[in-house]
Amino acid sequence: MESLYAELKLVDGRSIEIKKMINNLSTMLDKQPPFKNIEASMALGNQSIRPDQFFGKGLSTAVKEYLKMRDQACTAQEIYDSLRAGGFEFPKDWTDKYQMRNLTISLSKNSSDFVYVKSSNSYGLWEFYPEKQRERKKQKTNGQDKTVEASQEEAVEPLTNTQNAIEESKKSIAQQ
Repeated sequence: MESLYAELKLVDGRSIEIKKMINNLSTMLDKQPPFKNIEASMALGNQSIRPDQFFGKGLSTAVKEYLKMRDQACTAQEIYDSLRAGGFEFPKDWTDKYQMRNLTISLSKNSSDFVYVKSSNSYGLWEFYPEKQRERKKQKTNGQDKTVEASQEEAVEPLTNTQNAIEESKKSIAQQ
């Protein structure tokens, strides 16, 4: 049985290489790459995402489940692609054009569950980083009301500025 798994891993690896080549050629020919989510499928190894894996689940629950499957921090794009592949239904008021942006905002705002890893531009679970978690708890017990790490504040700041600009634009239009 072990030898079959080893052979399957080799075949899967070769399949991923071929898919990447096809995607690269498609891009060079100004065509849409036909294979999506290659990196996520490669990283999951023997675990695959079922088409209904995240169907009917809340955003936070689905993201936590995916990150636990991966057992590492992932970029927002990887999370987005995997949620879509797993049948997650994004809120109806999140238009297709802004789903990725809204996911990133949600991850950044939910600092009690998710931690932004600035060096890799990715999001992980606090449980992946026990030392950081202890630092965070220590900051809370020292009377500081700082529950968001500095790196998360940096990630949210541009989004907050954008949201403020949108609100100001709405007010300006309403006044006219």
